[in-house]
Order: sequence, then structure tokens, then C-alpha cells
Amino acid sequence: MSKVSPASEDALRCALHRLRDGTAIRTAGSLTVSGLAAEAGVSRATANRATEILSDLAQLRLHQADPTNGHRDDTALRAELAATKRAHAETVRQLRASIDTLAQHVQVLTLENHALRTSLAARDATIVPLPGTRP
Repeated sequence: MSKVSPASEDALRCALHRLRDGTAIRTAGSLTVSGLAAEAGVSRATANRATEILSDLAQLRLHQADPTNGHRDDTALRAELAATKRAHAETVRQLRASIDTLAQHVQVLTLENHALRTSLAARDATIVPLPGTRP
């Protein structure tokens, strides 16, 4: 049985649940006695006297360290990765289409530029002064 007041025990239990759920309010959420005490707003000495809660904390650490525990998270991560890959592939497809369009525009502009230069070169190179201007 715990050797702490009922209020401290309640605070520690609530803090343990928040740490388990990943919704820590006062700490970064580390599964340590210090983290539990800080999250509960009690001293570390008080947390150390709550032996039942410390036992639950140890079980929680073992459960979170279990590689088979993360199976659901692994599935969710794989689904997220697949969705990200699909989105990336769509983006790449759109960018490649843009590159093709831009390359065609560059080709048309190059042909027009060549035609203009050819037209300019074919003109008579004689300079004729305009009336009323000085050479």
C-alpha cells in the first residue's frame, strides 16, 4: 500500500495516465520517477513512497519498450508513408509535365528568334539618313 496522502496518490495516478497517453502538461513526458513527480506536482520523495504507482510506472516502461507493442503504430506509419509516396509521385508527374511544356515554349521562342535574326541579316545593310537629320 502507498505511504502517501490520498491527494498525492490521485495526483500521481492522473500524472501516470497523462504520461501513458502522451498528454503530459507540465513535463516532456519522460517515463521516470522524476518526470512522474514533476507531472503530478509532488516531490520526488513523495513519488518514491508511492510504491504501487512506481510499480505501474515500471510496467508502463516495460510495455512501451516491448517491440510488439508498436505494431499498430507501425501500421499507421506505413499507411502514412504510402500516402506520402503517392503524393510525391503525383507532384513529380506534374513537375515533369511542366518541364515538357516549358521545353516546348523554349523551342518555339528559339525558332522565332532564329527567324527574326535571319530576316534582319537579309535586309539591306545600307544606312539611309532621314531627312532633316545630321549624319
